[in-house]
Amino acid sequence: MWDENKQRRLDELQQRAQYSTLTAEEQRLLDQLILDLEQAEWAALQPALNRLQHEQDDIRADLGQAQARNATLTSLAERYADLLTRAKAQLDELAQERLVLRVEYERTLQSSALTRVGNE
Repeated sequence: MWDENKQRRLDELQQRAQYSTLTAEEQRLLDQLILDLEQAEWAALQPALNRLQHEQDDIRADLGQAQARNATLTSLAERYADLLTRAKAQLDELAQERLVLRVEYERTLQSSALTRVGNE
């Protein structure tokens, strides 16, 4: 565990190393203190890193679900567009057929009217 005494000793050794050469024992102690500090920092950061990893996993899962939903919606939109295209084609065909029937109907009525006038 990192404490004030270790921090003070680390600061002293780093300052001495900056201005003069450390003995082998002092260098070993400095290296050990730096290692202890890194381990203490890692231990302190580990819960936050674990939480962030969990959040990232959740976000990835949500993203996967959203992508699957979007793919389904895209497919449905394409099918709907196809349905509308087919419906329009059928409607155009029915409108054309209605027009043909209407022309035939009017021709039949005119023919009947002419026949009646000719028979009178």
